[in-house]
Amino acid sequence: MILKFWRILSAAILLFCTVIICSGFGGTKIPFDQVIRAIFAMKGDWKHIVWDIRLPRVIMSVLVGAGLAAVGGVFQGLLRNPLVDPYLLGVSSGASFGAVLSLFLADLYGFSLLYKMPLISFGFAMIAAFVAVVLSRRNGTTPITELILSGVLVSILFNSGTILILMLLKKNITHAYVWLFGTLSGVGWKDLPVPLAAVIGFVVLSLGLSQQLNAISLGESQARISGVNVEFVKLLVYSVGSFATAAMVSVSGVIGFVGLIMPHMARRLFGNDHKIVAVSSALVGGIFLCGCDTIARSVVSPSEIPVGVITAFIGAPVMFVLLKKGERNA
Repeated sequence: MILKFWRILSAAILLFCTVIICSGFGGTKIPFDQVIRAIFAMKGDWKHIVWDIRLPRVIMSVLVGAGLAAVGGVFQGLLRNPLVDPYLLGVSSGASFGAVLSLFLADLYGFSLLYKMPLISFGFAMIAAFVAVVLSRRNGTTPITELILSGVLVSILFNSGTILILMLLKKNITHAYVWLFGTLSGVGWKDLPVPLAAVIGFVVLSLGLSQQLNAISLGESQARISGVNVEFVKLLVYSVGSFATAAMVSVSGVIGFVGLIMPHMARRLFGNDHKIVAVSSALVGGIFLCGCDTIARSVVSPSEIPVGVITAFIGAPVMFVLLKKGERNA
């Protein structure tokens, strides 16, 4: 346990250092000492760029990466399925539909509706999650197979609507495609409170339910024998996890692989105990997405690559390596 504590502490320190280092990269590379001065003293020639433009984006990348990884880690344990990600209940497809719908409405009625895009995206993400849970309910229970199938069906429905709207878009088609692959461009301090509260709330919830989650991960029947209210725990975790995911996706767009792969890396480093799964996954996911976003905004400067493209290029090979290691260990 002491070893795990030191590993968690080391990961937290590494995350803090990553935030500071990544704040110096972008269209113009800023000297490290100037970054330190701008962040901690709020002085210097680079203060506006670092404090007002880059730091909010870097912190948002950490929040989104941490939240997606934490939700993915808990969902994987809860459903006993290593291929589950935070978009299980169709949250990403609902958010994507809401985003392109807002762009389509902006085409028709004016660009002022573009500022409503995060709100509309969040609303449809929550609708998708709610519909998936309702469709999967059977006699007061939520079977795992039915939940996954319901999530797939809801995703297909909203993805079809998204494709239809993309065919009708005229002015904002490029904006739509960039959002669908994930972007943190234009993020400011005002965008941080809701994702921050959602991530902290989910991590705190998972810590509070860690014993119940550990029991459920061993089997629902055994958990019920142990006195765990399995259905209540599942619905509560699904609801709060979907809310957190919707809060992040509505700001960042759809970013793949973070919630799928980072929990596996966290488990290899810190173990499977739900007392630390959410925290360890959040730390690893925050570091990963912060680094990926830095690459996305730096390699083809002054243009940007959608951050979801970077996570896919890095995440797919990493997942392949993890699978091969798992085969050798088996």
